[in-house]
Amino acid sequence: MDQLEGIWRLVDSRAWVEGASDWSVPYGANPVGQITFSNGRMLAVLCNGDADAGALGKRNYSSYGGPYSFDGTTLDTHVDVAADASRIGGHQIRAVEMKGEQMVLRPPQRLYGNSMERREIIWERIWQP
Repeated sequence: MDQLEGIWRLVDSRAWVEGASDWSVPYGANPVGQITFSNGRMLAVLCNGDADAGALGKRNYSSYGGPYSFDGTTLDTHVDVAADASRIGGHQIRAVEMKGEQMVLRPPQRLYGNSMERREIIWERIWQP
């Protein structure tokens, strides 16, 4: 069994623009999400869980999955299923930091809307085989 195997719950997310002192929460104050690693595959679903997010037109949502590899510091998922079809066939690379029963995933800096952001997605293990 690998170190990631199991089910993880989304507990927090942070985003910031390089050089800025403030940060935002891309999946809201009440993030909802789950990531599962099993039999060499992963599936992640993330959503802004704030009650008013839909009314404000700001309900961020993301989901993707596929076979993955993990070397202890980098997670590489070869995407074969995704809500955003442009991800299929590509790779989602995440730096990984383990903190007890929490896992921090850091995607590469990229354009979100009109700003180049760095993000951290924080997960808590809720089940391990």
